[in-house]
Amino acid sequence: MIKFIGHRILSMVPIVFLVILVSFLLIELVPGDPAVVIAGDNATPEQIQQTRIELGLDRNVFVRFFEYLGDVLTGNFGNSLVLQPGRNAMSLIWEALPVTLSLTVLSLVIAVLVAVPLGVIAALRKGTWIDQFLTGMTALALALPPFVIGPLLVTFLAVSYRLFPAVGYQPLSSGFSVWISYLILPAIALAINPIAEVARQIRGSLIDVLDQSYVRTANAKGLPRTRVIGKHAIKNAAIPAITVLGLQVTRVIGGTVVVEIVFAMSGIGALSVNAVLAKDFPVVQALVLFSAFAVLLTNLAVDATYGYFDPRQRKR
Repeated sequence: MIKFIGHRILSMVPIVFLVILVSFLLIELVPGDPAVVIAGDNATPEQIQQTRIELGLDRNVFVRFFEYLGDVLTGNFGNSLVLQPGRNAMSLIWEALPVTLSLTVLSLVIAVLVAVPLGVIAALRKGTWIDQFLTGMTALALALPPFVIGPLLVTFLAVSYRLFPAVGYQPLSSGFSVWISYLILPAIALAINPIAEVARQIRGSLIDVLDQSYVRTANAKGLPRTRVIGKHAIKNAAIPAITVLGLQVTRVIGGTVVVEIVFAMSGIGALSVNAVLAKDFPVVQALVLFSAFAVLLTNLAVDATYGYFDPRQRKR
């Protein structure tokens, strides 16, 4: 298993290099003079020149890339120019990370806890009204984006019935009940689409697995139905679902950009919007690298899970 994971890590090295190159080119691809764009329309020539020096735009592009590569590999992601001038860009991300991490993890936990039972029930009741109802509900859930679900949840559960806070975030240090009360509505808004995707995948995979010969053999031997499904069928049906769940992680991370704005949460999503609007390119570059690394680590976790559930993957 360690060798399997090691091969996956080595295969990530070219991708990491490519991501660093793309993040570096963000400034180079800005139309016109990047220093003028970043400094602003009303900037004086002295301010534009100062911005050009701070970004290293007065030096050769290849020299700047290798300097940027060295800085990234040593953990130096540059300083903010607009949002909080002089402050390290990565420190802004670490400050916003607890909000986004809490929101992402909770939404994925909700997705798994809801999607797996729904998918199993739909598969075991294939062709019945229960299966048709759950299939219809998942299709409806796929058609509702988080920025539509979020305001609806706020309107009914926060404004009308006042069961949960409408906006904001409180850290876990404020108490678990307070922390979860601020997270539950945005987490549900983010979890709706993953619930639908994973439930549909679980249903389809489990139906296929239940038709396999080894499942029929286990049933013929008189093994309890719950043991056949829980020990044999679900484990094999989970492999395609894990792939979908890994893809949903990236969608959830992207969805935090909208959800954090809707619920006025100061996470990485809100930071990304503010950095782009303010044209704070060092922060934008750091966010691109951070998001890419998060996706790569998620893919690595999915590959490791493959190796656990399917030993054939490790042998390959």
